[in-house]
Amino acid sequence: MDKIILSRIISLLVLFIAITVCLQPVMAANDSISIAYRGAGGNYIGDTIIFDGYNHVGNTTVLKLTGPGLPAGGVPVYDLNGKEGSGNPVEVNTDGSWRFAWYTFMIQNADKMQTARYYITALDLGDPTQSATTSVMMKKPEFTVVASPNPLETGEYLQLLGTAERGSSDIRIDITDKAGKELHTYDTAAGATGYFSYGFHVDMQPGVYYVAISSPSMESTYRTVLTVIPPSTPTPAVTIPAASSNQSGAPTSPVSPPESTAPSGTQAPASVPAPLFEIVAGLCIVLIVVIGLLVFQKKKNP
Repeated sequence: MDKIILSRIISLLVLFIAITVCLQPVMAANDSISIAYRGAGGNYIGDTIIFDGYNHVGNTTVLKLTGPGLPAGGVPVYDLNGKEGSGNPVEVNTDGSWRFAWYTFMIQNADKMQTARYYITALDLGDPTQSATTSVMMKKPEFTVVASPNPLETGEYLQLLGTAERGSSDIRIDITDKAGKELHTYDTAAGATGYFSYGFHVDMQPGVYYVAISSPSMESTYRTVLTVIPPSTPTPAVTIPAASSNQSGAPTSPVSPPESTAPSGTQAPASVPAPLFEIVAGLCIVLIVVIGLLVFQKKKNP
């Protein structure tokens, strides 16, 4: 009877350990800094991807992106034409944790991205030798579109040029503001090759707007950012506004870690996150205690 009980306890503990390991996020870590994301790892360019981790070195984590067609030293996750080696800053909480929502439809020069694996490196602003890297598989969406010109002035003529995978005949264009309010909806069609174009005079006030391209025959929706500036105003330099909090994940102004200590390469450390070891160790202790009690009970009552 004791053997049956012991066997069941061991089986349950083994199952619990396996579940615990499987539920761990995709994580890269060293002793001081980590980065993780939750999901299957396959995302369309235009999706929102959540990253988080910890930084026990300083109060600012910097995120940079490397991959096909990008500089080996990395660029800011929100500007693929940004300075090599620089990245977007994320505020670290008092407990050492940080969180970042990457709105990939807001990436500047996102047309550089392709269906491929990309690497996101988290490093400390003050000591960039402390870093960790994870990777995500990014996929080209079923739609691609370029807004030209962008930025543009109120009253200017905007032309949307794009392609639709499999040449969908029905294309819907939605223009919304930052609050998500729908301002305009247009319908057009793609040719046999999938190419489509649509133009109109912009009547929106200066600000940031979102263009969404969709079709009833497509699963995904492609989004891009449109910036409207006041008439007769010189086009401003392309910058990314700083986020007020690391919790929002909104685009942040790129920063450059000290060049003298900039890390090389993008290989992720192979160490296992400390919390996993703590969980397994605790379970092992519980298992030892249970076995000891069963053995003691059997000796006491033969």
